[in-house]
Amino acid sequence: AGTSGNIEKHDALCILPLNIVNEKIYIFVWFWLLFLGALSFLILIYRVVIVFSPYVRALVLRMRYRRVKRECIDMVIGKSYVGDWFLIYLLGQNIDSVIFKDVLHELAKKLGYRSRDIGET
Repeated sequence: AGTSGNIEKHDALCILPLNIVNEKIYIFVWFWLLFLGALSFLILIYRVVIVFSPYVRALVLRMRYRRVKRECIDMVIGKSYVGDWFLIYLLGQNIDSVIFKDVLHELAKKLGYRSRDIGET
């Protein structure tokens, strides 16, 4: 009985199409969040490896800046911390590659590397 004492009729069939649409949206959002969670986990692993491994930091710089000599990158990374690496990485993203090569060579010289070991090219 309804509020006025009369029998109320509810048709449940009109709600079913909306439930089907909601189900499809829910499945899409669930898989999307699963994908984003997996991607976030991989990025977290990458960041942890970068923080704890000087070899990987040097490898990232070598792969991104191929114009800079390997010995120069190894020298700079060997005498720097992760914060220094991050600053060098950001610097390389924001200046021209030729200028970055010169900057890194000068930094290696200041850290004690001889210019004939690095080379002037």
